[in-house]
Amino acid sequence: MFITGFVTRIKCAFRDKEMIFWTLLFPVMLATLFYFCFSNLDSADAFSPVKTAVVADQDYRQAAGFQAALEEVSKEGEDRLLQLTRVEGYLTIEAGAPKLTVRDDGLNQTILKSFLDQYLQISATAAHILERNPQAAQQGLLTDLMEQQEFTREISLSNAKPSHQLPYFYALIAMVCLYGSFQGLTSAFYLQANLSALGARRSMAPRKKLAMITADMLGSLAVHLLTMLVLLCYLLLVLRLDFGNQIGYLLLTVLVGSIVGVSLGALVGAALRIKVEAKTAILITLSLACCFLAGLMVEGISYAIQQNAPAAAWLNPAARISDAFYCLYYYDNHTRYFMDLGVLCAMAAIFGLGAMACLRRRKYESI
Repeated sequence: MFITGFVTRIKCAFRDKEMIFWTLLFPVMLATLFYFCFSNLDSADAFSPVKTAVVADQDYRQAAGFQAALEEVSKEGEDRLLQLTRVEGYLTIEAGAPKLTVRDDGLNQTILKSFLDQYLQISATAAHILERNPQAAQQGLLTDLMEQQEFTREISLSNAKPSHQLPYFYALIAMVCLYGSFQGLTSAFYLQANLSALGARRSMAPRKKLAMITADMLGSLAVHLLTMLVLLCYLLLVLRLDFGNQIGYLLLTVLVGSIVGVSLGALVGAALRIKVEAKTAILITLSLACCFLAGLMVEGISYAIQQNAPAAAWLNPAARISDAFYCLYYYDNHTRYFMDLGVLCAMAAIFGLGAMACLRRRKYESI
């Protein structure tokens, strides 16, 4: 009988076309929209050398120091500042001093001006030193002055490449996990005799109520996990998103997040004695609010809440799911990941046991 109830719940779930749309097709459409809207976020911060022209007249050929400075910042490499060609502006030598002429105002023009100001400042400093100590050049005192010194070093705490678009997809997966609450709500609806004819027949059936509830909930979870797997395959194989190489932990997070979603829906469906439409509205509002605070709509809001209201962040299931994915991608150890997973398991246990208690103890005067 347990297997029969489990299989029946799966068949009923797949016949619900509206549910399939919101838990499978809508997330796929939203993921595709995110992909096209946010695909350039990771390259937005990339710096390209400023295209600059130089008037190579007699004055320029006599300014050996300025030529050396231009050649230094125009070398191929990650620190390349200028690309000597035509477009953004051009440099000339007038009365022995370099002069910048630009086409209009902008970031590239500001970079050119900053380079020229730095060169003029260094040149003036070198001239002042040579005026007071003519032997400074032979003593090597000007070598460090002419070279750009860096007193900080950028290091990475992990081998993962930073990404601005992945947090949106993490929050999207968290949202779909919470959409499992609709499956849980449907199960609770069909398990209560005062809400549905199917629930009335089940209540009169000679079966253990706990087994019947468990079979129905597991069927809802199985259907939702299948939709989650389809979404993950779409993200990884079609959109080619890089979620790291810890697929096992990735699937574990999806499993626990789905259990939280289904059990939350079952608890709302069993505990609240209001119309099913009102229960659906509550779940939609709760899911969207949790996903908004997890960073689905606004980048950085999850971090702000973590800093200013850490308790609220830890009680947000969508934030814990997103953070678990974040930990798998960026961190080399799993300490924080298992903390997130522990919080999600606690939520799943509270929601699930609460729903079980409400459904098992529900009695009716007549059916």
